[in-house]
Amino acid sequence: MTKKSRTPISTQPGTPKSVPERTCIACRQVKDKRDLVRIVKTKDEGIVIDLKGKKPGRGAYLCKTRECWETGLKANRLEYVLRTALTPQDLQRLSEYAETL
Repeated sequence: MTKKSRTPISTQPGTPKSVPERTCIACRQVKDKRDLVRIVKTKDEGIVIDLKGKKPGRGAYLCKTRECWETGLKANRLEYVLRTALTPQDLQRLSEYAETL
């Protein structure tokens, strides 16, 4: 048996790549993945701000605005999406990051 070689989906030069999009859990706007900040629940570290967007685990996205961060933290949307309860340390760390925006 011989293996068939796989060809890329777009074989024509100049074909635009698709840009990944995600939805902000606070304002519900769909934006480019790079325009949002990912918060991830990991097995080892707990709740972490994932600036590169590559960490494994359950993730949620928020806009890079203070309003969206306040809405996401106050309305328990982040806890609902991540399917976990946030500790006071997690809330403090996320609130400190939101103040830098």
